[in-house]
Amino acid sequence: MRIRLILLWACFIAGIVLCDQVIATEIQDEPTFHKKVISDEAEMWWARALGDINKDGLLDIVLQNNNARGGWLGWLQTQSDLKTWKQHIIATTAPDGQTFACGDLDVGDIDNDGDIDIFTFAHPGEWDEGGATTTAYWYENPSWKAHKIGVSPTFVKDLNVADFNSDGKLDLVTITFEQNTMTIFRQDSPTQWTKVQSIKVKNLHEGMDVGDIDGDGDIDIAANGYWIENPGGNLKNNWSVHTIDSKWNNQDGDWSRNASKVFCRDMDNDGKAEVFISHSERKGYPVAMYQSQDPKFGLWKETIICKELTAAHTLQVFDFDNDGDQDVLTGINMNRAKGLEVKSFPVYLFLNQGHAQRWREVALTNEGIYNGQAGDIEGDGDIDICRLPTHDGTVFQAWLNQTNDKKGIGLGAIAPAGADILIDGTRELLDTRWTYWKGPRFSSSLPIKWKLVDDPVDQGKVIVSSDPAGAGGKYGAADIVTKKKYRDFRLHVEFLVPEKGGNSGVYLQNRYEIQVLDGDKSKHGMAAVINEAEGPYHAYRGTGNWNAYDIKFRAARFKDEKLVEKAIVTMYFNGVKAHTNQKIQKVWGGKNSGIDGGNNGGTGITDVPGGLKLQCEGHDVLYRNAWIKELDIQEPNTDF
Repeated sequence: MRIRLILLWACFIAGIVLCDQVIATEIQDEPTFHKKVISDEAEMWWARALGDINKDGLLDIVLQNNNARGGWLGWLQTQSDLKTWKQHIIATTAPDGQTFACGDLDVGDIDNDGDIDIFTFAHPGEWDEGGATTTAYWYENPSWKAHKIGVSPTFVKDLNVADFNSDGKLDLVTITFEQNTMTIFRQDSPTQWTKVQSIKVKNLHEGMDVGDIDGDGDIDIAANGYWIENPGGNLKNNWSVHTIDSKWNNQDGDWSRNASKVFCRDMDNDGKAEVFISHSERKGYPVAMYQSQDPKFGLWKETIICKELTAAHTLQVFDFDNDGDQDVLTGINMNRAKGLEVKSFPVYLFLNQGHAQRWREVALTNEGIYNGQAGDIEGDGDIDICRLPTHDGTVFQAWLNQTNDKKGIGLGAIAPAGADILIDGTRELLDTRWTYWKGPRFSSSLPIKWKLVDDPVDQGKVIVSSDPAGAGGKYGAADIVTKKKYRDFRLHVEFLVPEKGGNSGVYLQNRYEIQVLDGDKSKHGMAAVINEAEGPYHAYRGTGNWNAYDIKFRAARFKDEKLVEKAIVTMYFNGVKAHTNQKIQKVWGGKNSGIDGGNNGGTGITDVPGGLKLQCEGHDVLYRNAWIKELDIQEPNTDF
């Protein structure tokens, strides 16, 4: 195959970051983590995956025990106190009687029934019988019935699931070190799988991820310094193997040759995934990112994130500091590095300082990390870390990111000094702070008919938008609004949608709706600045779980009674940045929607403050922990 040259541009070289140096940059807040012990009885917990198994809004940990010599399949249930994890064993052996073992694990909704299923692998263990065949199964949540997928030729080092043929069903790819084989299984139905490819790739070992590398709309594969091009269709045509950088697959020597970690992420939003690579077993290799304008025929540009990092057996790319761009987590496998006569075992975050060309090094610990995984375990919108210090470590930890706690956003956010408490679960505050909005369609009557009910998830009382006047979707008939009116403000409000399709809305100044609508991902859907900017539906925790909006709002500005600056809003949804300085064009929904809704089709905004309004639209939506603080925002900037 034709080897692509690596293009090293002078401006790029000047941007190199060494692992023992920090680039000069403005001082910023760094993520901090609260460390919790999940278990002190881990036994070769190499193969793990994160997923919300019981649909409670918290990520659980799926794992196979003792992947060196074979063990059980189970999951660790994250408890709501975020202090303990409950162990569930799904199976001690697979249907063929074999134990479970592999180097990786993944989860996904395989049968499209709305819950997370588990991909798993039956094998006697890498250390004793690495050359034995591996049988892939998936286990169906919640019955945990096993379904066979197919066979890989030896111990599976890495795997990924993705919809490779865009038919709405998850497919599977595995790679093996012995026999250097990549195997692709196409899902025809949950109970019928076809092995469409068994590809021999020179020096294939470990390190694989998937993403649309060439920007053609289908999912490709990156592994060991190669990328493998998806042919589309039924996946049976040739998957072309292209080289990104041959230094990751031209090594010789012992078992550690060509071992890597790989991660794909589109860093510049051009529709093509960049490829991150580190060496998972040896000294003398960098942590690097690769970009190409034309992956099929063009040159690859290497960005050195860290000049050298030994046995970097963790590589994760997520927005750890919630600043809107992607950062890199990496670190040393402690006990492997000791064997290479390395004396320190740092774990780093490299914070993206702009366009993925400048990185700021943050050392998290000097005690190693192995197969670290990142995800929002707590469901609060920032990215947490699961960590073993080394491949044979026994203490398995969750590092819970405190970024959103420091910002005072997400579930449970505490009202700052000077804020008005709007909902605290008491009837007294409901009657004191709120009234009905008496718009053209108003048909209820005081006292407010909205009820106080028991919190279905936590302790205490909450209010629910249950007023008979709003039945049938009659918004404006029984909406409640604060008696106090506001211009600029910082708002926090938490809501829970009990049933599918549940609908309400949070109206800023009784004008501008932030939508609450289960099942809708559009500009009219959940977390949208309604009809103008869609929200990040992936941040939604689903029916039956609490969600949080955190909003900073600047009212429209007028000069000589004329509108000169439109209202703008910045918002987080469950801690995920949803909108930044979004200008709001009009009031949608007509005269029954709110103040100015009937003025010139909603564009006739007037210089009048308004209260916070919650919509009653014939659906029971629950609200709690709402507070608002008045601000005076001089410049047109609401970012926070």
